[in-house]
Amino acid sequence: MKLGVINLGCPKNTVDTEVMMSYLRDFTLTQNPSEADYILINTCGFLRASRLESSKAISDMLKNKKCKVIVAGCFVTKELKKLKKQFKAVYAWVGVNDISNIRKAVEHGGVYVNSAPCVYKSTEHVTLLNSYSAYVKISDGCNHRCSFCVIPSIKGKYRSRKTEDIAGEVSALVDSGVSEINLISQDLTYYGRDNYGRSSIARLMKAILKKTKKFFWLRLLYLYPDFAAIKGIVSVMASDKRVCRYLDIPFQHISNGILKSMKRGYLRHDVEGIIHHIKSAIPGVHLRTSFITGYPGETQADFEELKQFIGCGYVEKSGIFGYSDEPGTHAYTLKNKPGQAIIKKRQKSLAAVAAKVCYTINAGETGKTKKVLVIGERAKGIYMGRTGENAPDIDNYILFNSGKSHKPGDFVTVKVTGYEKFDLLGAAI
Repeated sequence: MKLGVINLGCPKNTVDTEVMMSYLRDFTLTQNPSEADYILINTCGFLRASRLESSKAISDMLKNKKCKVIVAGCFVTKELKKLKKQFKAVYAWVGVNDISNIRKAVEHGGVYVNSAPCVYKSTEHVTLLNSYSAYVKISDGCNHRCSFCVIPSIKGKYRSRKTEDIAGEVSALVDSGVSEINLISQDLTYYGRDNYGRSSIARLMKAILKKTKKFFWLRLLYLYPDFAAIKGIVSVMASDKRVCRYLDIPFQHISNGILKSMKRGYLRHDVEGIIHHIKSAIPGVHLRTSFITGYPGETQADFEELKQFIGCGYVEKSGIFGYSDEPGTHAYTLKNKPGQAIIKKRQKSLAAVAAKVCYTINAGETGKTKKVLVIGERAKGIYMGRTGENAPDIDNYILFNSGKSHKPGDFVTVKVTGYEKFDLLGAAI
């Protein structure tokens, strides 16, 4: 039997898709929908834009009357009743906490959405969509109650995997040839509070690095701005070069008034303290963050404060998002919401400032020597790769020439010779 797979949403969805594929690994994968007996669509329901994308994918795949369409993911958990009414021809529905039932869904069809919140084990994650760079989910769910976010209502409370299980999974992946491990979660800094009574992310990092003997990159994505936990992370990072000098910490805003309304639990001076500590302890570290503009009550002064902060270059990479008004959140009930025209204008303005910061940083990289992870060959002798300061699927690349042959997953030493907008240019040494 042939299986087609469409994965939508964030890297956490990627892991869920890989787990479902692991349950179906006796199927033959195909990239041609017209050849598939089954089409698995793992949806995202986080924002309106992602729900529209998921709906379009379902609609498009249902046009193929010869295959059975299985729809999974958080969109199913969030809006099953509406989806069933809209897409009556879907063969099976699988909720975000029911991915272990994917085999039943394929064999019998039906609805699987009633399981209790869960998190996978290493034995259930044996299929990868990328052979050299893997995402490893260390937990699921979220205990934060940010005013703009629906994730807790979809995925449930935070639940950590066991340290030994995660360390074993990473070791097995690296032994199988994976060069880069990206730890992901709704919040890495919260890891272990449920199982061990306190934040244990630094302890987890140490266990992974001790268990895995080979050289690889360990990258941390999605850290809530928890100063105590981040201090522990930075300490481990400083002691082992296998940990990428890169941290993704979504700050969401910098105005104290907006941060309070967002219920983030910290203020501007906390953000500045975290950044100062990281930069002082790890010279050359790159930070990525995300900011939301157009949040209810965001004044022109709030916007200008955020714009000035981004322009100072405290953070190397800033993802700029326009506020999405999501039913079921506290922010949805607030007044004084900027119109879409204002949100788009502010988003565009902030993105331009963030791009200028990136260009300035790229200009300063010229002449430096970098370890680069090869992604593929762009043309004969011209390769595409990433430095340790750039995460997969979201950050920029480095294009370099080399007289030797390289394959995806190889590490190569490259001298930076220049840049082209967001991407670096270089030559292999």
